[in-house]
Amino acid sequence: MPYYRLYFLDRRGRFGRVEGFAAEDDPTAIRQSEKHGDAVKELWCGGRRVKQWTEGKAA
Repeated sequence: MPYYRLYFLDRRGRFGRVEGFAAEDDPTAIRQSEKHGDAVKELWCGGRRVKQWTEGKAA
């Protein structure tokens, strides 16, 4: 099962808090990440950025 890292960015665009978790696939990891509200965040799996949320919206 792939391991994902969800990074929360601060106002300057730097990584702050990080949460790691396992998920079956990218769509499942994205759904889990969206439970964290409208935070500016990035979801990574290894060296691959899966999804980015900017100002609460997916980019």
